[in-house]
Amino acid sequence: MLINKVFSSFIILLSVAAQTTLVSGFTGFSPASLPTSRSNVLQQSVTSAEDTDTKTTLKISNDEERNNIAENLLTTCAAYGQVGSKLTDEERSIIDDIAASLGPSSSPSPAKIELSGEHELIYSASPSASSGALGPLTGKVTQSFLDEAMFINRVEFFAGAFKIELYAERKVLDDTRIRVKFKETVISVLGKEVKRFEAKGSGIWDYVFAGSITKPSGEKMLLRVMKTPSTFVIVQRDWHFLLVPRFAIQCLVHSIQFNRLGSLAIIILVLVLGCLHWFC
Repeated sequence: MLINKVFSSFIILLSVAAQTTLVSGFTGFSPASLPTSRSNVLQQSVTSAEDTDTKTTLKISNDEERNNIAENLLTTCAAYGQVGSKLTDEERSIIDDIAASLGPSSSPSPAKIELSGEHELIYSASPSASSGALGPLTGKVTQSFLDEAMFINRVEFFAGAFKIELYAERKVLDDTRIRVKFKETVISVLGKEVKRFEAKGSGIWDYVFAGSITKPSGEKMLLRVMKTPSTFVIVQRDWHFLLVPRFAIQCLVHSIQFNRLGSLAIIILVLVLGCLHWFC
């Protein structure tokens, strides 16, 4: 009985903390210009070919520059950690400066990019739980987009054994801004919902950058950098690179939750197949 009371009190305290901190964080043409001789036509063809080569070279150069800056940003965030509120002002400024340098190479209408599937938080300067920080704990933060309007901000601790989900609705305001309105919060323990309550509040995503990047490993991902006004760095990874390890982890979690030996067998099988896939 005492253990149950302590556990219930713990859940209530976490619910209050989640409700108060999770929401607070997120050109011209002229006939006179036509060629009048074969030499002009040839000259124009050569010029056009040179222009095409120049544009191709510039695109490759721009892509490489964007990928290099993006890799620098992701590497720096990984070195400093995802919770920006634990960093010094200088460290946060370094991340902000790298993020700002990506701005010129962003997609022209970043707020209108179609979002689907699961996206992973790499860094957040927000002091709220939206960074994944809950007291001394740091959880994995993801965004799951359900449709064109609804999505879930999710924070998971202990491989998903304890989970906080914040349901929200988004609306595109213009090319660079999205308004987010929070709806409700759901808390789950060991895969079972233990508390659901209304979430109030709203915010604006102001995009600094959004676009596809390629890492040195060849992995492609969608990178988004936003201000709320706190800086957020979020990626959507190529699922082909993560299919085997993610499935194995999910099976491990289920085996722990439900004590099914079959899941352990699946883990072993998946890991063997993964080794064959990567090394054969």
